[in-house]
Amino acid sequence: MNKKIAVTCDENNNLTDFISLSHVIIFEQDGNNWNIRKRFPFNFHSIKTPQEIRDHTRNLIVKLDDCKIIASQSINGLIYNVFDRMMFAIFEIDCLDNDMLNKIILDIYNNLHQINSNITVPTAPVETTKGIYYLDLIKLQAAYPDISSKKALRNFIDSTPFFRLDLICSHIPAWLKSSDYENSLEISTKKSGSALLASISKKCADYSRSY
Repeated sequence: MNKKIAVTCDENNNLTDFISLSHVIIFEQDGNNWNIRKRFPFNFHSIKTPQEIRDHTRNLIVKLDDCKIIASQSINGLIYNVFDRMMFAIFEIDCLDNDMLNKIILDIYNNLHQINSNITVPTAPVETTKGIYYLDLIKLQAAYPDISSKKALRNFIDSTPFFRLDLICSHIPAWLKSSDYENSLEISTKKSGSALLASISKKCADYSRSY
């Protein structure tokens, strides 16, 4: 996420709402400082109808380039809805200083962390289509460091009929290459970014007995 915040300001560069808006300032964080990245005139003075408000708000969004955070003293329903539909982070603030801009970024990171924390990471392979399973071992072990690859996979491989297991991992677990499995499993790999995608299937004789 880039650290750019668009703020509604009056002609004296003070924080204001969309009714008194005369220009927008886009601030960008550079280390511990906030610098003005862009400043441009914009107002809603002659905008009257709901459709005009929506269209004018969309015109404003175009001018914001890649900034996806908007802060204002107050945001009314129509303008808020347009920004919300365009996936903006929206803030109503009562002052404009570095501390407030830092607080906005912190709030966003805290919300993202809470969202990510609420996402359940599967602890065993999940069937995506009949006979084909998937597990991201990297995410699993990041969420549950106490779960080893053997704990996550061995019971599944030994007791579950499957045609293919697609496994995201950093490397092929050594125990899968042992004599216990080398004659019963076929493993092919390919790079997937910095990770490894391993496709594991049971050899024909073994598969015919188990599936």
